[in-house]
Amino acid sequence: MKNIVRILVLALLCALAGCAETPAPNPLQDALGGYILHGREGTFRLDRIEKVDSTTFRTEFEHRQNVFELKLREETRLYNDYVRQGKPRNAARHSDAILRTREVMQGLDSLKAGLAGRLDEVAYYDYVFSGRVDIGNRYSEFQDAFACITPEGEVITVTQDKKDLHKAGGRAIPGYVQMLKEDTPEED
Repeated sequence: MKNIVRILVLALLCALAGCAETPAPNPLQDALGGYILHGREGTFRLDRIEKVDSTTFRTEFEHRQNVFELKLREETRLYNDYVRQGKPRNAARHSDAILRTREVMQGLDSLKAGLAGRLDEVAYYDYVFSGRVDIGNRYSEFQDAFACITPEGEVITVTQDKKDLHKAGGRAIPGYVQMLKEDTPEED
């Protein structure tokens, strides 16, 4: 009987010790929480996360190049329209935009050449997640939200709308943000 009590006490102590263990830190939860809270006091709880896709640097460069080629075509069309309409100030504004877009496209080519050995590495992963953020007496729920996160754990984008997920994907390219001029809007 004494042995049974000892075994039960040992089993109870082991069970309690197992319950007292702190869960291992979740780097994705930490990264998302830091991004979502953005320096505010609060908590973020990740309920579910699933990796759904990945994008290589090569694919991201192609996407960025396509974005700026579209921008260049549109700016050129607007420039030509304003020249035909005899509106030189508007034409000059679009001429400046054409020059800035060409500079960005050349910068992309330079960045791509600098990453030549890493073009087939993953630039970022796409995740779908659910969670909750509590800030003071307010909270927000994230149900089937989307996030782009680099392999290093940098959150690029969090959005509820999947079509907006890759708008800022260029930020995963080393040097991309520094290359862009402040007055060059990025479009998707």
